[in-house]
Amino acid sequence: MAFEMLYGILAIITLIMGAALIVLMYLSYTRVKDKTLLLFNLGLFLLVIGIVFSDIVAMISGEGVVSYGSIVTARLLQIAGIGCMITGVFR
Repeated sequence: MAFEMLYGILAIITLIMGAALIVLMYLSYTRVKDKTLLLFNLGLFLLVIGIVFSDIVAMISGEGVVSYGSIVTARLLQIAGIGCMITGVFR
């Protein structure tokens, strides 16, 4: 029980820190108006959501329940986020 609670707290901290970084990057985008920075920001958003997706699903669904669909979805979101970030860097 304590491990799942710690896992959930760390997921929420990750979301808050990721949201703060995304907001800071968006504010820098509004100053420079570079589309690649916006694409990089989208990739970071998908990456942060993908990192904590399976943790949030496990917190909502109950104790110790691991949904393999949520793990696959989390990995796909992470791959899409990294792909967006790579595309933003290459532009």
